[in-house]
Amino acid sequence: MKKLTLLAIIVVSCYAVTRAQEVKQDSIKNYKLDEIVIQSPKYNRNIFEIPAAATMVSERLIENSRVEDLTSISLVVPNFFMPDYGSKLTSPVYIRGVGNRINTPSVGLYVDDVPYFEKAAFNFDFYDVERIEVLRGPQGTLYGRNAMGGLINVFTKKPGKKQSTSVSVDYGNYNQIRSNVTHNQPLGKALSVQASLNQRHNDGFYENTFSQTEVDKINSYSGRVKALLSPSDKFNVLTSIQYEDSKQGGYPYALFDDQEMKAGDISYDKESIYNRQLLSAGVNMNYSGPGFSLRVNYSYQSLDDFQEIDQDFTPQSLFFVVQDQQLKMFAQEWNIESAKGGVYNWLFGTFGFKQLLDKAVTVEYGEDGLAKYKLPFSQYHYTKFYDNTNSGIAFFHQSTLDLGGFSLSAGIRADYEKATLDYVHDLFMNGNRNNADAFVSEMDFFEILPKVALKYSIDEYLVPYATVAKGYNSGGFNSTFERDEDRSFKPEHSWNYEAGVKAKWLQQRIYANLAFFYIDWVNQQIYQAVPSGTGSMLTNAGKSESKGVELELKALPARNLETWVNFGYNKAKFVEYVKNENEDYSGNYLPYVPQYSFNVGGNYHFNVRANWLDRVNIHLTYNGFGKHYWHESNEAYQSYYGLLNHRVSFDKDNITFSFWGKNILNATYNSFYFQALGNSYAQIGKPATMGVNLKISF
Repeated sequence: MKKLTLLAIIVVSCYAVTRAQEVKQDSIKNYKLDEIVIQSPKYNRNIFEIPAAATMVSERLIENSRVEDLTSISLVVPNFFMPDYGSKLTSPVYIRGVGNRINTPSVGLYVDDVPYFEKAAFNFDFYDVERIEVLRGPQGTLYGRNAMGGLINVFTKKPGKKQSTSVSVDYGNYNQIRSNVTHNQPLGKALSVQASLNQRHNDGFYENTFSQTEVDKINSYSGRVKALLSPSDKFNVLTSIQYEDSKQGGYPYALFDDQEMKAGDISYDKESIYNRQLLSAGVNMNYSGPGFSLRVNYSYQSLDDFQEIDQDFTPQSLFFVVQDQQLKMFAQEWNIESAKGGVYNWLFGTFGFKQLLDKAVTVEYGEDGLAKYKLPFSQYHYTKFYDNTNSGIAFFHQSTLDLGGFSLSAGIRADYEKATLDYVHDLFMNGNRNNADAFVSEMDFFEILPKVALKYSIDEYLVPYATVAKGYNSGGFNSTFERDEDRSFKPEHSWNYEAGVKAKWLQQRIYANLAFFYIDWVNQQIYQAVPSGTGSMLTNAGKSESKGVELELKALPARNLETWVNFGYNKAKFVEYVKNENEDYSGNYLPYVPQYSFNVGGNYHFNVRANWLDRVNIHLTYNGFGKHYWHESNEAYQSYYGLLNHRVSFDKDNITFSFWGKNILNATYNSFYFQALGNSYAQIGKPATMGVNLKISF
């Protein structure tokens, strides 16, 4: 903590020195950094006015850094980690150490104001993304969907009043092909429609040495239609519908030696796949009345996926798993908020949802599996059926009192959820069916979640703040279990403490955000393999804590040069976690949480006086990730690794041609790890990739 305190003193001292020099810096007033504005409906204000750590990823940074899906956000947001799982099936997200691999996510996701409830829907292809906002810490007093770790808002471009078309074509090694066409069409003064088509393909980055084929090839097709109706300045309706169909090979997992800390070759006998159809639709209505605004959102999401997976990932024919699931989600949210700018501002909201999951999982024993477990059958498999319903309603409120530079916000949320599970377990032995188990269970949860935030604007250049909020993630049923005590898991609760300062220096040529945080939570939901190793479930740890610091620094040292440094330090540990009489993990680090991460980069552009070229832009970033553990035992870990990425683009009128590269130094690291069937498995990080892109707008 001494280092963190020293860092805070340095930041404040630099402010004092540079603030005094600003009067003498008249020669640099002609250029400054763009204002950083969080434009989500609940904030819609400069990031320096928000009493919490928040990061806005702009469209320019998304394009230059080639942020193609949610996993890429790990490269630009401190203390945000989303491991590359190898498929779109499960996409765990961790913010400040808070997150889980399966079941209800601890980090919320909204895409164009449509809440995403299922992590199998988190990993979708990005295109026409206008901005991404990452809000760290609980946001339940402002948003309908409760999220303990934080919230991600993804906004795609809205329909505009001018006709326009853009075409983008991308090609890279490993036969990576991406293409996108977007057209915006006004249909009158009040109505505009925008339609996009997107395609993605690659031959795969990893080879299965057993079959000598690539295991992770993908073909994905998606489209989006949005319509904006604005009959008056006070009322508008935005509708959107998005569909994605992806067919993916999988999975690039190899046996991992925990002693040597090294992954072997990918080698297993049966081809694995993951196919998914994802549909999301929403209607957002906004009305501005005298002194207030009203927002009403209705949304629907449908996910239909199918998975076939060689569960043992070895050349032996042990287990093969087939999973088929259909998910439907309905949600609505109402918000009424006072017009900003007065002494007292308020917001009231209500949120309701219902989620229906129909899932079937079949585990087939191969010849080697029958022999290993000495089963006296020529055919043996079992199927588990899960009919799972989750529903809930929440009421939330936040009041803010602004007195000069002093601002006090207080909010509260009442959250109720109910979960039901209709479960059937059938065994098939030599073609004969036997009903092994069946039951229906219900659970419900109710929680009151308060939040208090204090902010004081010393002036427009320096804003310290402090926030205290209670976090909560409901319990539920495991979709895979083998013992009665593992049928369900408890809710997890946390208290989140954050203090920070936001500053601008040298006529807005330097922006800085510094935040310290401490999270104290109980009954943390922990991923575990089921005893047989043929599936996963959640259990609860006793007590955990996470503490650290985040620094975001952005500067314009020269007219055409933009630089930045983002740094996150996160020390997350189990305070008390006795798994059983033989396993006590108290004091160990939480898995999947890098102890630190940073992003250093620059963007330089210069104009060219030529008939065939207007401008050249050079973008270079380096991302580092500190040591992180893969299991609560802390035996297996990933040591520090760094990724160097670049993009060089050439602009002429409405045409941009660029060269890009990711991990151009071909750093070797493991991007994922898990244990099953008494073995350890890992996925090697993606190798160096590079390519070219052509974009035309007219």
